[in-house]
Amino acid sequence: MIMVLPATLIINFALMKVGGFSLNIFSLGGLVVALGVVLDNAIVVVENITRLRHEGEQGTSENLAVTGAAQVGPAIVAATLAFLAVFLPFLLVPGLISLLFRELILVIAGIVLVSLALALTATPMLTAILLGEKDEQTTKTGFFDRFFEGLKNRYEIILRKALLRKKLVVFMFVGILIVSAVLFPFVGSEFLPSMDDGRVMVKVKLPTGASVVETDRILREVEKKIADDKLIESYFTLAGAKVVGLYAFEIANEGEINIQLVPRDKRKLSTSEYIRKIRPVVSKIPVPGGNLIVTQMKLKGMRKIGEADIEIKIKGEDIKVLFDLARKTSETMNTLKHFRNVYVSMDLTKPEYQIRIDRIRAASLGVTVADIAGTAQTLLSGAVSTRFRDGEDYYNIRVRVPEKNIVSKQDIENLIISRTKGGHLRLKDVAQVIQATGPVEILREDQVKEVIIRGDAADVSIGAALDELKKAVAKLEIPGGYEILYGGQAQMMKDMAKSIVMILGFALFFAFAVLAVQFNSLKLPLLVMSVIPFGMAGTAIALFLTGIPLGATLIIGILVVIALTVNQGVLLITFTESLRINDKMSAQEAIVAAAKIRLRPVLMLSFCFIAGLIPLALNIEEGGDMLQPMAVGAIGGLLVGLVVSLLLLPCLYTIFSGEEFMSKSCKGLQNNRQSIWTWLSCMAKK
Repeated sequence: MIMVLPATLIINFALMKVGGFSLNIFSLGGLVVALGVVLDNAIVVVENITRLRHEGEQGTSENLAVTGAAQVGPAIVAATLAFLAVFLPFLLVPGLISLLFRELILVIAGIVLVSLALALTATPMLTAILLGEKDEQTTKTGFFDRFFEGLKNRYEIILRKALLRKKLVVFMFVGILIVSAVLFPFVGSEFLPSMDDGRVMVKVKLPTGASVVETDRILREVEKKIADDKLIESYFTLAGAKVVGLYAFEIANEGEINIQLVPRDKRKLSTSEYIRKIRPVVSKIPVPGGNLIVTQMKLKGMRKIGEADIEIKIKGEDIKVLFDLARKTSETMNTLKHFRNVYVSMDLTKPEYQIRIDRIRAASLGVTVADIAGTAQTLLSGAVSTRFRDGEDYYNIRVRVPEKNIVSKQDIENLIISRTKGGHLRLKDVAQVIQATGPVEILREDQVKEVIIRGDAADVSIGAALDELKKAVAKLEIPGGYEILYGGQAQMMKDMAKSIVMILGFALFFAFAVLAVQFNSLKLPLLVMSVIPFGMAGTAIALFLTGIPLGATLIIGILVVIALTVNQGVLLITFTESLRINDKMSAQEAIVAAAKIRLRPVLMLSFCFIAGLIPLALNIEEGGDMLQPMAVGAIGGLLVGLVVSLLLLPCLYTIFSGEEFMSKSCKGLQNNRQSIWTWLSCMAKK
C-alpha cells in the first residue's frame, strides 16, 4: 500500500501539470481527501489477498492475487464510481462555490481514477511479489493478527445481539438523528471561515469636509498606540484616500492603517483575539463626528463578500427617504447585542451648490433644460475634446473654466448659456443657484438607487447575527416602493444554501444511478443510501461540540461522508449477497460472516482517513482555517458512519431482506464484470 501512494501522487502531479493547476489550499485539500480513497482500494485488495492466504486457499501467490482481486474487484469498481458520482455535481452546478472548489474536485477525480487502475493492476502484482510463495511460516500469526481475531470474535457477539434486537438498534440511531436535527439550528453559519492571517485594518471615517491634515493627525495618534507592539510585523498608513480594487480614490475625510501581525507560530493570540485586545485602546482616541473601526481585512479577490460581514441594501427613488431609512436601520443595528462597526455608505452632509431651473422663463427665452444642464456641466466639470498620446498611454484633454474663476456662488450665476435661436444669456437669468447639502455619491444597482448599511458580527456567527438583524428590521415601517435586501456574506450564504441543496440532490441521484446500473437492482442502492442521513448526523454533532459554524467548505466534508458511507455499504452488501447466493446462507448468517471479514478493512479505512484529517481539524499550520470545518465535519460523520456500517446497516439488511431480496444483484454484477477478471487472470498468468 505504501508503494502505491508515491506512484499515485506522481501520476496525479503530472495530471495537475497538464491541467494547469497549482499547489494551493484547495488542490492540497483535494489530495488529502483523495488519498483516503487510494488507501481504501489498496486496503481492500491487499486484505482480501492476505485473508485467502491465511485461510489456506490453494494456489500460487500469483493465483491468490488474481483470485483475491477478482473477488473484491466488482465492489471496488462500483464503490469508486459511486465516489466519483458524489463529487460530479460540483462541475455542473454554477456559482461561486463551484468555482472555488473546481481544482479540489478535479484533483480528487484524478487521484481516484488512478487509484482504481493501480488497485486492479499494480496492487495485486506487488502483493504477490512481496508475499512470495507460501511456506510453513505463513500460517503463523503475529500480534496484530491475534488482536484482530479477538476483535472480530467480540464484534460477532455484539452484532448477533444487535440482530436479535434490530428494531431497538434502529430506534437508537433514529434518536441520534433526531438529536442532531435539534442541535443543527444552534450550529452557526457563514460563507467562508475567517482566516487567521494576521491582517488587521484600522479605518477612520470623518465627517464630509474634514481635511486630509485632520485625517492624518488621527491616524498618527493610532500609530503611536501600536508602534511598540511586538506582535506587529509591519503596518502601512494611507490618509486621504480609499482603496477599491487596484485603485485609490482621493477622499480627504477617510484613511486606514493596514497591520500585518507576525506569523501565527510566533504569537499566542489569533487575529480576532488581537482585534479584541486593541479595540479598547484605539477607541480612546477622540474622533469628533466620525468613526474609528477596527476589523479584520477581508479575503483578497473576493469582492462579492463585501466590505463587512453583513450588508443591508435599501432601494428606492427618493434620496432623502433612503437616507432616513438607512439612519433608522443603522440605529436599530447599534441597539442589537451582536453588532459592531456599523456605518452607512451614504453621506448627505456634503456642501454643494444646486441649480434650480425656472422652466417657464427658460422656455420663454428659448433655452431648453438640456442646454442649461449640458452647458453647466461642460463649464464646471469640463468636456473631453481630444486625447494626448504618450507612447502607449493616452490622456484626456478636458476643456473647462479655470478653477480660479469659479470660487463663489456669483461666479456660477454668471456662467454664459448659448440660446438655440442665437444670442447668449447668463445662468442667473433662467435658474437659481442655492447653497445646500447632498450625497457624496449615489449608488445604483439594476438602475435603482440604493443605500448600504454595513456591520460586523460580534461574538456570534454571521448567520446568528443575521437572524437577529432580520427580526429587528422586520419591525421597521417601510414605505411603498422601497425594499430592504441583504448583500455581502448574507447574499453569498443564501446562494450557498441553494447550491448545497442542488449539489447534494445531484450527488445522491448520481450515486444512486451508478449503483443501480452496477448492481442491476434498485433495492441494493436504496438500502446502501438509506444510512447516509445517520452519518451526516455525526457531522452536525461534531460541529455543535466544536463550535465551528457551517460554511461553504463543509460541503466537501459532507460529500466525503456520503461517499465513504456508500463505499463501505457497497463492499459489505456485495460480499454478503455473494455469500448468500453462492454458499446458500441465510440473510442473517451471510451478513454476520461478511461483516466479520469486512471488519478489518473498514476499521483500517476509517481510521486512516480520520488520521489524515486530524491535522486539518486541529488547524496546526497557517491557512488551515479554510478547510478546518471540512475536516471536523468529516471526522464526526466518519466516526458515526463507522458504527452505522458495522451495526445499523446489517440490521437494516436483515429487516428488509426477503427470500428474493436482491437475488439478481450480484449475479448481474458478476456477469457484467466477468470479462474484466478473465482478462486480468490472463494478464497475470502471462
